[in-house]
Amino acid sequence: MPSSIELVGFVTGILGVYLTIRRSPYCWPIGAINVLLYCYIFSIEKLYADAVLQVVFFLFTCYGWYAWTANAGSYKPDDSPLQVSRSRTFELYVTLLILIPLSIMIGYALDKLTDAALPYFDSLLAIMSIWGQFLQTRKRIEHWYVWILVDALYIALYLMKDLVLTSILYGIFLIMAVQGIIAWKKVLGPPAKNFAQ
Repeated sequence: MPSSIELVGFVTGILGVYLTIRRSPYCWPIGAINVLLYCYIFSIEKLYADAVLQVVFFLFTCYGWYAWTANAGSYKPDDSPLQVSRSRTFELYVTLLILIPLSIMIGYALDKLTDAALPYFDSLLAIMSIWGQFLQTRKRIEHWYVWILVDALYIALYLMKDLVLTSILYGIFLIMAVQGIIAWKKVLGPPAKNFAQ
């Protein structure tokens, strides 16, 4: 039986992704509530990398809210100098070369120093999620592809931990990520010059 915290996390998760698809900056404060709730849930389930990930996500929600609204005329979608764009292929490859060894090191540390359940799998998903979240703060369309892969893998992880409602939530996230790609492609601009833009 899902807890009331998991139920509120479920609702805020769906609402946050829905607002992201619509490119609304309100996705960030809703996302902040969601990640704080899941930080608590994951710490109870001994998914420590995921619990810490939620803290990192909270910081990203603060930055994302700023990035999407800085110098904007209003809080309407796309009323900001930061527009939907594509990353350069070189940036994506370099990032992967950094993130894969990092996830292995974190997994090793969790395996040796904690009682973490599935430390390597958990760490890989946490690192990929950080990458996806960063791309989202910069309005890069690739973040949807990262989320599709991550969401599919998280469904399996949460089913293993008997977090059925959270598994369903990530199934909905997976469907919504496909919708996000379709919606964002309609407004896709030219490739950005670097990750800072």
